[in-house]
Amino acid sequence: MMTPIYFDGGSTPSKLPPDLYRASDPLHEPKTPRVLVVDDETLIADTIAQILNKNGFRATAVYSGAAAIEFAQRECPDLVLSDVMMPNIDGVEAAIAIRQACPDTRIVLISGQAATVEILSRASERGYQFELLAKPIHPTQLIRHLRD
Repeated sequence: MMTPIYFDGGSTPSKLPPDLYRASDPLHEPKTPRVLVVDDETLIADTIAQILNKNGFRATAVYSGAAAIEFAQRECPDLVLSDVMMPNIDGVEAAIAIRQACPDTRIVLISGQAATVEILSRASERGYQFELLAKPIHPTQLIRHLRD
């Protein structure tokens, strides 16, 4: 690793202390992934967000497809983890809107419903592909999947 140097106004460069270098250089700081958790069941959304926050993510929970779209339009998250079956705007429709607003955001859908296949096929016909995880999912498996 190269030792960083800085100029203090004189003609001789000085070495920056390694601890100061790491603290002030964003290229050497680990990035905390920003995750938007979406589920109309508030207990599930809050629990998943808490688990992710305790495991190196910065997660925020919202409780509807409309709230997810609104959040993503303000601040594109690195990752969206959304339930599929929700009232009004389902997770797939929200994912499509989020993908349009935030094309680089990774979107993972979770569902325990058989009807999800039909909803995802409609999204696919419109040119959108999303990852799908089956509910229930163990927190360890979820974290491993999100880190891959």
